[in-house]
Amino acid sequence: MHFMPGLLTESDLRGAVDVELDGPARLLPPSSVSPALLTRRDEVAEWAHERLQGAFLPTAEETVAVSKPGHGVRPVAVWDLPSRLAYMALTERLRSALPEVDRGKARWKAFQRAPLQHSGRYIVASDIAACYQYVDHRLLADELLVQTGEYAVVETVTALLRETGGRAYGLPQQSGASDLLAEAFLSRLERALIRRGLLVSRYSDDFRFTCTTWSEATRAIEVLAEEARLVGLTVNDLKTVTWGREKYESHLDEADRLRQEIADAAKIDLTLVDVHPYDGTVVEQPPEQDEVDLLGSVLVLDRWVSVAGRGNVAARRRAEHRAVLELVPWAFRTLQAQPSSPDGVLDTCNRMLRYERTLTPAVAGYLTTRNEDDKVLATFDRLLKSKAYLNGWQTWWLQQPLARLHAFPFGPGSKARMAWERDALTSAEHTPVLRAHAALALARHQAITVDDLLPIFDRSSVAVRPVLAAAVALLQPGKAMRAAVTGDSAVCRWAYDWAALNA
Repeated sequence: MHFMPGLLTESDLRGAVDVELDGPARLLPPSSVSPALLTRRDEVAEWAHERLQGAFLPTAEETVAVSKPGHGVRPVAVWDLPSRLAYMALTERLRSALPEVDRGKARWKAFQRAPLQHSGRYIVASDIAACYQYVDHRLLADELLVQTGEYAVVETVTALLRETGGRAYGLPQQSGASDLLAEAFLSRLERALIRRGLLVSRYSDDFRFTCTTWSEATRAIEVLAEEARLVGLTVNDLKTVTWGREKYESHLDEADRLRQEIADAAKIDLTLVDVHPYDGTVVEQPPEQDEVDLLGSVLVLDRWVSVAGRGNVAARRRAEHRAVLELVPWAFRTLQAQPSSPDGVLDTCNRMLRYERTLTPAVAGYLTTRNEDDKVLATFDRLLKSKAYLNGWQTWWLQQPLARLHAFPFGPGSKARMAWERDALTSAEHTPVLRAHAALALARHQAITVDDLLPIFDRSSVAVRPVLAAAVALLQPGKAMRAAVTGDSAVCRWAYDWAALNA
């Protein structure tokens, strides 16, 4: 693909570097390369600006399967650094002319209540199946051009999407830039529904319709399916539900009541809890936690154990389960302030890793703050002995808090722990980003050789080579080897030098 001269300035890319390095981690673990770039922001922007002049060949995206509730997975793309920075900077050029993206908790709550602002006996709830995966680039470009008139920027964005994804549809998930583009694309669908006479409210790809009769409710579902199909999308039939108005309102009230009930039992001030119920993101954490908050956090985790700690949730407790899940990430963040783990919390971590995979980031974040190496290792040993299945995404999250434990490769249980790390390397053969981080974890424990790493490095794309360069650096090879793994990329050199300095 080709970047028109002057399309992106160094200042544009400097802003994208800040977003890249300062944006909160969501579903993927914190970058292993970012620490090497934190003090080089201007240098990174200058390097990216030089790379994105004229002809540029993006690397094909790597995909990680991230756990969703139940047994579902979502594909989250990992791009090379120049492509990520270009994507963020280009979409930022379009932001002022596109619909505002508001994915906040207040907006979600307002969306849920919006159907009740209209008279009607029935409320239809539905959403789009795998929405981001199937956004059509041609239709997206048409909408962006109508709204912005920025032909060069739009053409470059869609070319970048096409080159990285290898197809003419799809947006990478877990990206603020993708959220902006998806909002514009879905606004097109929403306008079509309104023109068809439907009373509709929307939050991202979730839709609600207020209908007077059952016939209107049936028509609303059919119109949504028809209009979605015209833009290349598919309605999620499993999540399409028609509620009676009273039952819908009662359902919302019950969720709020259960959340408040759990908070009251745990003596939690909900005004200090800012966890987004849509995806469990902890938006803000109070700077200090008192004993009441710490005790309340333990009670929240105990409540989860009583509801879901055996791997299944009784039908009568499903609403309670949803309510307590909203509070679990906050509970873990609050407990990070406590130097020692309260009784039972580490065992609860094991249960969550087995039965509530979507909470893996919260569990890993908590374990990262523990200064109780013996307890953490003993807890993890029990998890391994239970033969629990940890998928590649979970393993990636857990490698970070476990790899920092100096005793990990030694003493009782070390044989099983090291076997787990080696299995992570071999089982990730078809997922290069997971394989690279498994290699890095082994290098941290000096459990892999440079000769083992070099074939992996050679077979890997530039998107993950910096991680492998850091792994090689941890093994402290000679100057010739440093040149061999850093000569192709400044990012590899920065990652190598940072890892060597902090080995």
